[in-house]
Amino acid sequence: MDDRYLKPHIVIGDLSKIHGLKNEEKILLGTDGSITNLLEILFGEEVVVETLYQEIIDNVNYRAVLLGVNGIPLIYATSETPLNLIDEIHIREKIKKDLLSADIPIGKILKIHNLETRREIVEIAVKEVPDVVKNKLNPKRIKIPQRTYNIIHKNKVLMTITEMFNLEDHL
Repeated sequence: MDDRYLKPHIVIGDLSKIHGLKNEEKILLGTDGSITNLLEILFGEEVVVETLYQEIIDNVNYRAVLLGVNGIPLIYATSETPLNLIDEIHIREKIKKDLLSADIPIGKILKIHNLETRREIVEIAVKEVPDVVKNKLNPKRIKIPQRTYNIIHKNKVLMTITEMFNLEDHL
């Protein structure tokens, strides 16, 4: 793995020079905390999650969501959750139920179930927007900030999440 991924400030600094990222975008790209919490602080409103797609295949939950504020879609996120990596059966079933039955942000699901986790950033980039994301976020830019990270629980990857940000148009 490239050492630069272990130092988000370097990667984000380089991307910012090339793409002119706003400070808020840099913070969201580099945080190892809750994106939902940061969005609520930035916009002063509760984040609403709209589940676009969800399916369990071979005990892995695949989910795509839009995170927005005041009807404005800000982030398109996908997640993969291998449910069998959650050791405690009762917690696994509750998390599975929350993922499947409600539009709850993953950070809030982890908090509800009091899971001690950490986030490990795998990739930070500014990339071309896939068509499915263009149709949901309607960005003005051809390329948008994106990141992929793992949520680690008991030294296992509990979830892998990719987020694509369209904040520039709304800040």
